[in-house]
Amino acid sequence: MKPINLKVKTKYENYRIIIGSNIIRNLNSYLKKNSIIFNQCLLVIDKNIPNRMILKITKSLKKRKTFKFIFTANEKNKNIKYVNKILQILLDKNFSRQDCIITIGGGITGDVGGFAASLYKRGLSYINIPTTLLSQVDSSIGGKTGINTKNGKNLIGTFYQPKAVLISLNTLQSLPYRQIISGYAEILKYSLIQDNAFFFWLKKNGQKIISLDNRCLIYAIKKSCQIKSKIVSEDEKEKGIREILNLGHTFGHAIESLTGFSKKILHGEAVFLGMFLAIKFSVFLGFGQKKMIENYENHMKDLKIPFRLSEYNLKFSHKEFIKHLRFDKKVKNNKLKFILLKQYGKTLSYTLNNEKLLVKFLETNLE
Repeated sequence: MKPINLKVKTKYENYRIIIGSNIIRNLNSYLKKNSIIFNQCLLVIDKNIPNRMILKITKSLKKRKTFKFIFTANEKNKNIKYVNKILQILLDKNFSRQDCIITIGGGITGDVGGFAASLYKRGLSYINIPTTLLSQVDSSIGGKTGINTKNGKNLIGTFYQPKAVLISLNTLQSLPYRQIISGYAEILKYSLIQDNAFFFWLKKNGQKIISLDNRCLIYAIKKSCQIKSKIVSEDEKEKGIREILNLGHTFGHAIESLTGFSKKILHGEAVFLGMFLAIKFSVFLGFGQKKMIENYENHMKDLKIPFRLSEYNLKFSHKEFIKHLRFDKKVKNNKLKFILLKQYGKTLSYTLNNEKLLVKFLETNLE
């Protein structure tokens, strides 16, 4: 099958998203076609990436000088310490701004490597090779980079666009099932915020996607990338419409923070929980129809995806939950902000002026 070629246009950078089955093997030709030229590069690699994949990438880079930085990509290591390690390698090897970082891994690898690239000499080229379904449809697109602190997730970072995003479907074959499910959360999110027809297509084909059916997978990735690319092109730095991408994330990030960004709950799993809470909060406030809750519950049950806190053995008081909601980047003038749903495909940006409403909601919905 011929690779799918999508274009992302922003104010400062235009780049390609290339989706196909064996992109890694032909990396050099894709770089040439997109006029991406460099003499040396640093591969920032998640340690879970199979050696055979790394070997294919280094071989395809041919005569270019390559260095490797391999690290354990998890939320606890998504911090300034590892960014500094990358920067030190670039300094020691005397990288110029015409050289390149290539990130190979999931969203954490892309965030850490992309952040380092944005800092080195005020901006070094980087290429993103996302290897998880979650990163392929979400974090690899849009130029957000960042690291965590003890105060919360992604509180330090930049907007910095890659030179290219190369999505190779064969990287998904070795992923654990939880990681596939985690990626499906973001695919589902795109349907909820922008495309009612896509949501009902997912209701019919969701099982095929998480079973890695090639035809359905390519369509879902392409559709997700198109939706996010369009939003990012309109609003690169999240000053307007881009905020709709945060559906479920305000609640979801609080859950991740409460669990210490641990393996107890993956990002996508937290997004499933967060979207369920966001839909219920939308109905609670009178913005959406109760049918939305039923549709979401039925879809999760059909796919056997846990979507309640109790299914992950999590229990929080409304007070501690609100405390962690306040760590969110979207808090303005000490007021919480949520992306809610009026109906599938139509969102609402809601600033909470009366916290008693949230307390009342959480008292009966943190289950």
